[in-house]
Amino acid sequence: MAAFKTIIIDDEPLAIDVIGHYLERFPNFELVGTFTDSVEAFNYLKGGHQVDIAFTDIAMPDISGIELVKLSKGSTKFIMTTSYSEYAVESFDLEVVDYLMKPIAFDRFTKALDRFEKLSQADNVEKLTPSFFVKDGEEYIKIQINDIDYIQGLRDYAKIVTGNNHCLALKTLKSIEVSLSAYNFMRIHKSYIVPLDKISQYNGKCVLINNVEIPVGSNYRDRLKQFIQDNGF
Repeated sequence: MAAFKTIIIDDEPLAIDVIGHYLERFPNFELVGTFTDSVEAFNYLKGGHQVDIAFTDIAMPDISGIELVKLSKGSTKFIMTTSYSEYAVESFDLEVVDYLMKPIAFDRFTKALDRFEKLSQADNVEKLTPSFFVKDGEEYIKIQINDIDYIQGLRDYAKIVTGNNHCLALKTLKSIEVSLSAYNFMRIHKSYIVPLDKISQYNGKCVLINNVEIPVGSNYRDRLKQFIQDNGF
């Protein structure tokens, strides 16, 4: 998955340094630009550069952070940074991702990134292709995501089961887990990923999908139990 293109806009270089230092710990975010001049930042965004997320101070000369959000017409999302709490309501009215008070604590910064990733995932669900191709020997087989009953890890391969059929993909379960998370799949065992919508029974030790019992690992039970409770089982 490509890293999220990120910029920082703040007329205080120290504030840029703090956010930039935090971002270094997140390889899925790529810092592509920093700006102490909000007009320059606006021209950068207006110029068609891809920016997924922008951290912007609010109180800046020429163009404030609030005005910058209002003027930006692209797909860029914003996280506001400021020393003043009175702008919070107006910021959230603009549907910004988050509102961080300076000095920004690292744990609070982490929550803002997590919120952005979840929003981005939700925005992109409809854009994702509901099928994918798997190389099986010399052939490429098209798998419809809705047809998958479960995926089993077999050393270097993943066994993708669809009804009475299956194929082997030279993929790790971890990579498949990331790719299918937007489609409501969950890893329930070190060797199994399942579509949550197809679970018909759960007894604490295994789930039942199309009359097949699939074990639930002890490290995954709490997460699965929470999902079941949240969905009124």
